[in-house]
Amino acid sequence: MVEYEMVKFMGFMDKLLGKSERLSVEEYEELDLGEYESEIVEEAETLIKVAEVTGLNEVPEIRRQIYEGNIVIADIAFLRHDKLTLDRILKDLRQLAEDVNGDIVGLGEDYVVVTPTGIRVDRNKIRGIKK
Repeated sequence: MVEYEMVKFMGFMDKLLGKSERLSVEEYEELDLGEYESEIVEEAETLIKVAEVTGLNEVPEIRRQIYEGNIVIADIAFLRHDKLTLDRILKDLRQLAEDVNGDIVGLGEDYVVVTPTGIRVDRNKIRGIKK
């Protein structure tokens, strides 16, 4: 399960960062962060949550997370075949972002980031300094 989640996360990062190089699962090292997780959660005011959206049922939990001040990365890849449901969910999430004075932005075709009050997503990519 942990390996699957790592592969899925790395796939997300590849899409986000534009990497085309693939690594095999054997090249990953599992890290045990259990002793630090409770400290991190207790100190953090804002969490980044990942939601796998397969229908309208996930929208209330995304709404709750945004109202609690968390950032949500919604995986909407499962909805590509259902344009009507996808449009309805995106409309609801746009309205949510507007209601809380947050932000919403797409990351490629598969992900949407929704932020709470006072957090904006910069649309400019960070690039290294050219020499």
